[in-house]
Amino acid sequence: MKIAFIGVGGIAGNYRRSLKQLQRPVASVCDINADRAAAIAAEENATAYTAHQEMLQTENPDVVFICIPPGAHATQVADAAKSDAAVFVAKPVAQDLKTAQNACDAIQGAGVINQVGYMARYSDITDKAKELVGNQKLTMAIGRFLARMGASHPWWGKFEVSRGQMVEQTTHVFDLIRYFLGDVESVHAYGIKGVSDGIADFEECTVCNLKFKDGAVASITSTCVARAHDNFATELVGDDIYIKLTHDLGLRGQIGGEGVEFTGAEAGYFRQVEQFIKAVEANDQSLVRSSYEDAFKTLAVTLAANRSLETGQVEPVVE
Repeated sequence: MKIAFIGVGGIAGNYRRSLKQLQRPVASVCDINADRAAAIAAEENATAYTAHQEMLQTENPDVVFICIPPGAHATQVADAAKSDAAVFVAKPVAQDLKTAQNACDAIQGAGVINQVGYMARYSDITDKAKELVGNQKLTMAIGRFLARMGASHPWWGKFEVSRGQMVEQTTHVFDLIRYFLGDVESVHAYGIKGVSDGIADFEECTVCNLKFKDGAVASITSTCVARAHDNFATELVGDDIYIKLTHDLGLRGQIGGEGVEFTGAEAGYFRQVEQFIKAVEANDQSLVRSSYEDAFKTLAVTLAANRSLETGQVEPVVE
């Protein structure tokens, strides 16, 4: 299996470590930063490139990991799919629906295995919550992503590149709630800017309410200016059901009056890569829990939330 990377900063290191654990060597890497590409290529004993199309044409990889900021997305995913490579794409899949739709069309047209890096779908606590809920209906969810971002993320606080915290970071919460409650019909968001100097040029504190197509509701809170205990958490509610997932490894709650408590061992970071490689080997897309097509829907929800921040109105989710 010939593996390549487009983008080798940040999250790419996480995926590379998982591939090392799986004893899967990386054959080639591409990054617009030539020094970084060369350094990572040296670590991996791989070939370095600065133009992804040249790498795809020269190396003809079987698998491509695309790990670039939202604002850098153009044709990389579509080009990789059209070269007949399976694609693993770091979240979020783009910063606009047109780019994401073009990639989605290319993936479907090529029929290649595809996955997006929503690791929480692959964690032990998510598996346990799915088992506990079973066929019972969930009617409400509460999510939160509370953090203080720093200078180590030079592009993250620029709306032009990241499209804000809900699109780039809290997307994990939006996606996991969608995984449990289904498709979203509309959203209504509020936010505030100027809370802290030098962190972000967008709303640093936001709240977003969601209405699902089947009538369920949810509320998601985000901030990038304050550290908090249980900073990444998801609560699920139904008739006599309450489950709180404290990511990455904690679960507790009550179902039918009985208390439940569980501590996981796998946070999903490794398993998502392992599962993707299994899907590629078996040529079986059903092994993937986070397809590009489904991640497109999560992007549509967070972009609708951004529109609501601008208008102050309830915004439909356009897919």
